[in-house]
Amino acid sequence: MPNVSFIRPELSRLLPQYYLIRDCLSGEPTVKAARTTYLPMPSPDDQSAGNLSRYEQYLKRAVFYNVCRRTLAGLVGQVFATAPVITVPSALYAVVDDADGAGVSIIQQAKKALGITLAYSRAGLLSDYPSAPDSGITVADLEQGRIRPTITLYSPMSIVNWRLTRRGAETILSLVVIAESYSAADDGFEIKQAGQYKVLKLDDDGEYVIEVWTDPQHAAWVEGRLPKGNFIKTQEYYPRDSNGVRLREIPFCFIGSENNDSNPDNPVFYDLASINISHYRNSADYEESCFVVGQPTPVITGVTEEWVSNVLKGTIAFGSRGGIPLPVGGDAQLLQAAPNAMIKEAMDTKERQMVALGAKLVEQKQVQRTATEASLDATSESSELANTANNVSAAYVRALEWCAIFTGADSSGIVFSLNTDFDIGLATPEDRAQTIKEWQTGAITFGEMRAVLRNSGIATEDDEAAKDTIAEDISFSKNTNNGDGN
Repeated sequence: MPNVSFIRPELSRLLPQYYLIRDCLSGEPTVKAARTTYLPMPSPDDQSAGNLSRYEQYLKRAVFYNVCRRTLAGLVGQVFATAPVITVPSALYAVVDDADGAGVSIIQQAKKALGITLAYSRAGLLSDYPSAPDSGITVADLEQGRIRPTITLYSPMSIVNWRLTRRGAETILSLVVIAESYSAADDGFEIKQAGQYKVLKLDDDGEYVIEVWTDPQHAAWVEGRLPKGNFIKTQEYYPRDSNGVRLREIPFCFIGSENNDSNPDNPVFYDLASINISHYRNSADYEESCFVVGQPTPVITGVTEEWVSNVLKGTIAFGSRGGIPLPVGGDAQLLQAAPNAMIKEAMDTKERQMVALGAKLVEQKQVQRTATEASLDATSESSELANTANNVSAAYVRALEWCAIFTGADSSGIVFSLNTDFDIGLATPEDRAQTIKEWQTGAITFGEMRAVLRNSGIATEDDEAAKDTIAEDISFSKNTNNGDGN
């Protein structure tokens, strides 16, 4: 029997890294729910009630400082600080406004796609087509929204299998298997989700077909886990273009941090997530230490049991409103443990490591750096982000081109471009002043000078319009200075 749930070895190797990144991004509740997976029990061989209770307190006091999620949000925010450039034919306006058919715009979806690709260095886009009649679709169908394409975003954990084949001089996708959920039962109040596999493939004739494989027992869908069961093919349909002709390629595109080929890239966020978890373990030891020995401990010496009973009456009253009568030679002290510098230093070291890996939101850097060092830091930190943003842009262009094939629209002018001029690369006031000076001395052109100002967010008008406005301003200023103005 065909094993539709087969997982590619490349994915199996990366799944533990994906799950670690996913749990870190999810936050403290998920990390703590994993219990000993991320926070080992100090005495694992001791299963006594006392030790288990101690572990519960050890777990509760630990602090997970979510550097991963804050860093990811900051990186995505830098890209979308400027709106993407989108140019599509009118037939695809509906796709731009509602990319997935559930009300999510293409910009909102692209933001999520960038986040997934930055986190896992892997994602996928499927341009899907509803069933159309053999005769094709009409303009009225498109305008009234009865039939239109959609773009669906998939995480790397959902893309379980894929295969390539040669067709002439090119290598194309011939198989993609996606794990997803579906509504297996709905009583009007509760919806029960089950797992299934969607198979996108080219048949023996090289034509595109979609198969859906489900378990007759409706294998339960557990979030974050791949569905298990005995799956059989329950549906099969054949997407067609605007002329009713079956497609000869799978309209699916991988997105990666290095490039958009089918090979999964090693997740660049794994190192950050791994250190984030190690920081969490250190915090558990640090909080445990503070709890056990951090409080002052009173110590009284030189008193007898008779003195405690008759004079102190069994009570020791510390503080300004109390007093401790002591016999000759007696003494009272408060023991305060010295700070556990080793664990705190380990936490501080890991925070610095996370900053070096791109977690800019962890702390303010206190080290003074030269302008050259700051520039090199900005270049190294933005290169991964810029490359990923460009890969996401390329994938959406391809997805929109497939949507155009379905609608019969012209795809030659489609543009989808995410911003790659990040704040970290903006010119300083000194740089801008130097640029203007170089223009004034004839070293660079007006357009080159304007490009620097535009990238810095200073110049907003088109260059030609700016020239006219500047000329008008200069003329007005001269007239005013000559006494001709009002």
